[in-house]
Amino acid sequence: MSTEKDHLSRAGLPPASRILTMTTVGSLWGFVIGSYIGGRQSGVQYLAENAHKLPRTVQGWYFYHKTKNYKVMMGGIRKGFRFAGKTGGLCLAYGLIEAAIDRAREEADVINSAVAGVTTGAMFAAMTKLSRQSVRYSLAFGATCGLVTGGLNDLQNYINGQPPSYVQWARRRFDASSDKTAEAEAEAEAMLTGSSIQKGQEVVVAAPAQG
Repeated sequence: MSTEKDHLSRAGLPPASRILTMTTVGSLWGFVIGSYIGGRQSGVQYLAENAHKLPRTVQGWYFYHKTKNYKVMMGGIRKGFRFAGKTGGLCLAYGLIEAAIDRAREEADVINSAVAGVTTGAMFAAMTKLSRQSVRYSLAFGATCGLVTGGLNDLQNYINGQPPSYVQWARRRFDASSDKTAEAEAEAEAMLTGSSIQKGQEVVVAAPAQG
């Protein structure tokens, strides 16, 4: 009897653990990116604001750089937390949607991942009020992420001897087509064999008549 970990796990993780891991990694990634961007922006802003009142003493330069470093650090932390909330929220939404579709279909495959990616991209576009061109990019990015992550998961399952349902369906279609082809070839061979036997019988019957 299969358990939830068997048929709904991805990357060896059950849904709850996977969602927590995705959200944590997404938040950390967002914090790092946001801190870098926020620090640079704060540094440039500080230089612009103090370009007309540069210090003239060694002590003045010391406090100038000390204040600049403080501004850069605080700006990076603030923007880092904002980015962490956004990226973590998107990863959480993606994981929840993907897990919900997995549970509804009783299977974890690339189809669910692609749908979750497109849905998350649409949610992001709606919340941020992107332009029409940016909406297309957001949907394409979500679909690409879903296809890549879901495809890798399906590949891992296939290697482990647990192919997804669409692969099994394709195999059944191919096997059925092969069986029909074999049956048709057997029928054609039987017809040819029967025709050859009938012609041989006609020749045998005609030989005594000629004698």
